[in-house]
Amino acid sequence: MKSLQALQELIFPVRCLGCSALGLSICSTCRRSWHPHIFRTSSRSSPYFPIYSSVAYSPIAGKVLLAAKERSLIQADELIVSALKRSLFHCVQEHGVGILIPIPSRASVARLRGRQFVSEISQQLTVASRLPTIENLAHLRKVRDQSSLDAKSRVENLSGAMTALRYLSGKAILIDDLVTTGATLQEAARALREKGIEVAAAVTACVAEPLR
Repeated sequence: MKSLQALQELIFPVRCLGCSALGLSICSTCRRSWHPHIFRTSSRSSPYFPIYSSVAYSPIAGKVLLAAKERSLIQADELIVSALKRSLFHCVQEHGVGILIPIPSRASVARLRGRQFVSEISQQLTVASRLPTIENLAHLRKVRDQSSLDAKSRVENLSGAMTALRYLSGKAILIDDLVTTGATLQEAARALREKGIEVAAAVTACVAEPLR
């Protein structure tokens, strides 16, 4: 087993996700930009809820997220799960336990990636926290890519774009990898509350600080 692992490391050496240096999934230099803190922000409009994040978004954080979402690298997944665990711990301390509800990717995006990224990450949180993950959100229509839109345009783009699949008893904790303007989380909370589900908080790995 050890010889197989050594062979794999020889053929596919571990490189830093931030700078590609050999040796670690994130080197000591890049670790400075992926250094866990706790950021407590809030949704900008009703329904209001707190948002807990662990890592300030940076070019290094962007590379980690991209490596997980587009390349399905286990090392990147592990860094994101670790950050989410920290965020979730502080969320539960302040708001108690709840049902983890991941933000879904659009179907076309999930097909390209071969997985529902946030849902898979949330399942790993379930193993660590014993809080259930339930996929209870779906997209109703196509939306424009959010990356080039400002805060107002993001809200307009997502308005009415999601629906909750069914009523769930208990408080919901939204799970996502990154919060920028909060528009996606806001739309998810609206959809859940239309089904009578209380949204206690949201948890993300990264936050564009301050929220744009």
